[in-house]
Amino acid sequence: MVLASWTYAPVDDRFATAIRGRGAHLDGERLYAGPPEPGRDLRVATSHPDYTTDEQKRDLLALRTPGVAPRPCGSAGLEYLAVALGECDATAFSWEAAWDHAAGILLVEEAGGTHLTRSGEPFRITGGNDLPFTAARDAATARRVAALLAGEAGGI
Repeated sequence: MVLASWTYAPVDDRFATAIRGRGAHLDGERLYAGPPEPGRDLRVATSHPDYTTDEQKRDLLALRTPGVAPRPCGSAGLEYLAVALGECDATAFSWEAAWDHAAGILLVEEAGGTHLTRSGEPFRITGGNDLPFTAARDAATARRVAALLAGEAGGI
């Protein structure tokens, strides 16, 4: 179990921390992602094609649907920070490397968000996940993105 995380964005000189059960903070200020604005397309950062199988590419293409605005992801750590800040609504990643996800998932959780695999189970840092998976700023967004990744038209 991940107990604490640190994320540093050097270009912006922003430093985020999260301690399990004690919240997420950016430069000492509490983070709360909250739900996306109603009526706005969901902003979703998606895996780079180099890290996806053909099947995962098909799953990720399901995010190209009305109401969702997918874009290629940058650094996983910075994408998690964007979700925790509410600057991005969700991620859709297709790889399991713990060093890319452990800190960010805790940051998102402690900012009020959650994570789900395409089968609706929480992402496990230890591996064996049904990929792709999402980390989102709220549970409803996570369910919608996971449903789309699983091929359910329009999400839940």
